[in-house]
Amino acid sequence: FGGNYMSADRALRNSDVWTAVNIISSDIARVKFHSNKKSVDKILKSPSRLANRFNFWQAMIAQMLLDGNAYALRRVDDDGEFLEFVQPSHITQWLSDNGQVVTYDITFNGSQEPDLKEVPADDVVHLKLLSTDGGLKGKSPLTALIAEIQLQDNNNVLTNSIFAKSAKPSEMLRLTTGQKLNDTGREAVRTAFENANTGANAGRVMVMDGTFEYSQLEVKSDMAKLLTATDWTRSQIAKAFLLPSDMLGSESEHSNADQIRSMYNNTIGRYLSPVLDELSMKFENDIIADIREATDLDGAMIEKRTV
Repeated sequence: FGGNYMSADRALRNSDVWTAVNIISSDIARVKFHSNKKSVDKILKSPSRLANRFNFWQAMIAQMLLDGNAYALRRVDDDGEFLEFVQPSHITQWLSDNGQVVTYDITFNGSQEPDLKEVPADDVVHLKLLSTDGGLKGKSPLTALIAEIQLQDNNNVLTNSIFAKSAKPSEMLRLTTGQKLNDTGREAVRTAFENANTGANAGRVMVMDGTFEYSQLEVKSDMAKLLTATDWTRSQIAKAFLLPSDMLGSESEHSNADQIRSMYNNTIGRYLSPVLDELSMKFENDIIADIREATDLDGAMIEKRTV
């Protein structure tokens, strides 16, 4: 954390953020992009020289979700054109004085490859979310979650500390005779009681001779409040990433499986639209998406519609 910024690595240490990013990026990476132009279709099917199609697009979508922006440089070698993933920290965007031309400076830290200056916008695939500057740069859902994630992390640390350092018995035996027991005596009583009421005797009628008073302990209300706060922040994270809360482990009261699937399909559409528009603009060709594998992996939906 730092002011209004959260790094991608820091955000991914939160299990709910990791799950949300993994779900969305994996499903969109399963989408097959197609073009009626053979050279473009070849790039979409095999975009990278370093990674397979799925891993490349998953990395692009994950970066877009975490940073609001994802970049890929268009390159050409003896085998034709391909895309090279560029970390946001290695790229700087510039707008001309007249506000009409966008260029990029790209650095290749730790390699012998020379840095690039004033790369035309046509040579950079730039995926972005929720732009507030006319479409130049995007903003990540993490922008709206800094306080919530910090609250959840603090709750997790506090809860773990309480469980690790506090006495938390679930049951208690109180000696009613007023006699004091040493460590050996307490252990003998505890063992005898457990032997009499667990294992094969579990669930049977408990018989007390009046020597001890038995009671069960409940979770303190403040501990329950901490767990409730964690559930609330999980719902906030799901909301910011436009996911049904059920997909992060929180159960909604009024949604069934079909409603959740429909809501999630809308989410996929919202994240897929900027990708398709950017690819169509940069390759000057209409890009279409085969989304069946992303939204209906087992064919259950199309089977239901057919019936």
